[in-house]
Amino acid sequence: MTTRFVLTPESAQFPSANFPQLTTIHSTERILVLAFDPTTQETCQWRGIAPQGVTGTWTAIITYAMASGVSGGVAFDVSVQAVSNGDALDIDASVSFDTVNGGSDASVPGTAGYIEQISITLNNMDSVSAGDWITFRVARDVADANDTAAGDAYVLSVEVRDGA
Repeated sequence: MTTRFVLTPESAQFPSANFPQLTTIHSTERILVLAFDPTTQETCQWRGIAPQGVTGTWTAIITYAMASGVSGGVAFDVSVQAVSNGDALDIDASVSFDTVNGGSDASVPGTAGYIEQISITLNNMDSVSAGDWITFRVARDVADANDTAAGDAYVLSVEVRDGA
């Protein structure tokens, strides 16, 4: 059985600075998106509990569309923090994310608003196990040489699934 987390813009949490704008696209349908800037690395995160039975390598699939840039590429990073019962981590004062997992799309859609997906294998999962309190942090990696697209990248959702 595959475990899936579907992370939506409206459930994202934001740090105190450098976070994507929660905005809407489509004038009548008002679709919520996270608008990641092309020049400033912005981050947001989602939190939850790792369910029983999670196994294997996890994958994050970022579904996005471009606001205006119709050439070049985009890059995203996904980091994971897993806190187990009894861990020595003061969550009131600290974070402890594992090494970043990166991925890119060398060629964004040729038309603004068209959807594309980036699949990122999460090799660095902070030793997550069932019952852990987990945080998934997503950032547009504007420093990556593959991130050359102008304009905001609109993230519509992030799906995280295990390899079961």
